Amino acid sequence: MRSILFILAVVLACWNLFLSSALADDPIYAPVAHSELQALRWNGVAYESEWTYNHPTSTLYPVQLVGVVINHPSDMLDYSLSAASPRWQTFIQAIDPSDFGGTALYMMQKNVKGEAQYYSDSEWLDEMDRLNNLTYGGEEVTLRYGDKVRIEAKSPGLYYKGKFNINEQHMKSSDYDFSITVLERDVAPDVANITLADLKSSDDTSFLFDETRATGCEHYQASLVHLDDLLLEDANDWATNGVVTVKQGDLTFGMKLGLDAALASIDAESLETNPFGVTAILDQEGDVSAGYRLWLTSASGLTTVPEPGSLLLLLGALAGLLVWRARSWRQSTR
Repeated sequence: MRSILFILAVVLACWNLFLSSALADDPIYAPVAHSELQALRWNGVAYESEWTYNHPTSTLYPVQLVGVVINHPSDMLDYSLSAASPRWQTFIQAIDPSDFGGTALYMMQKNVKGEAQYYSDSEWLDEMDRLNNLTYGGEEVTLRYGDKVRIEAKSPGLYYKGKFNINEQHMKSSDYDFSITVLERDVAPDVANITLADLKSSDDTSFLFDETRATGCEHYQASLVHLDDLLLEDANDWATNGVVTVKQGDLTFGMKLGLDAALASIDAESLETNPFGVTAILDQEGDVSAGYRLWLTSASGLTTVPEPGSLLLLLGALAGLLVWRARSWRQSTR
C-alpha cells in the first residue's frame, strides 16, 4: 500500500512539474486594466498595492495589458552599455474609456537581486533588441511614442515606490519575461488638461491623494497631463536628466527632464519670467501618497509664449503683410 501511495505521489509531483513547465512555456494571459494594476488598499496602518496583496510574487500570474506608448524609451533612461547602470523604461497609457492612468515597463541590467541575476553585456543587448525592435505589418519597426501595444507579462511585475511596474521581478529566466506587440502606430494619446491645483493642496504643503484614485495625483499617475502658465523656479537646475521646480501661482511641483538632447538647447533663463506650458508624464517615485513629479522626456512637450516685444514684432509683420497683399489686390483689379 505504501509503495502504491509513493508511486502516486511521484506521479502527481511529475504532473505538477509538467503543468508548471507548460504554463511557463505557453501561459494563458489574463486581460487586466491599468487601474486594476495600480489599485491601492488600506491594511490598517498604511496604503499598499491591492494587486500585490491579491497576487503574491511567489507565484506567476501572466497578464495582458493594452495601452499607447507615451515616451520614446531612449528619451527616458540610458540603456546603453556605456551607462553606469543601464536601465530601460517606457510608459503606456490606458486607452479603454472605462480605464484610466497608465503603467511603466521597466528593465535593468544589474538587477537588485544580485550578480546571479545580472545580464551579461551580450544578454542585455539581446533583451534590448527584443523589446525595442519589433514587427508591425510584416516590417521591422522600433518601439516609439504613439504605438498602441499589447503587453504580455509572465510575472507580471513588482510594486515599487508608489506604483506597480511591469518588469521581470529582476529575474533573468525567460519564465519571467514580458513581451511587446505593436497593434497600431501613430495613435494620439489623450492628454488631461489640468492645473497644479488638481495635484497640490492650496497651501502647497502636500500632494492631493485620493485612495480611490478618482481624483488627485493617483488618478493621473503614469499618464500624460498638460499644464499652462508655468514658470521655472531656478534656471541653474535645468539640465538633461536633471530635476527642476515649476510653479503656477503659489503652487510648486518637481519636474524631471528626460534625455532628449534638444532640452539642453532651451533658454531656461527665459522660462523664469515668460510663462510656458508642458505636456509631460505624471510620475511617482516615493511613498504611496508622495513622490509625485512631472517627467518631461522630450523638448517637443514644452511650449512657450512669445515675449511681449517679440509678439509686437510678429503682429507688426503680419499687419505689413496684410497691407502689402491689399495693395497687390487693388493693383491687380485695376
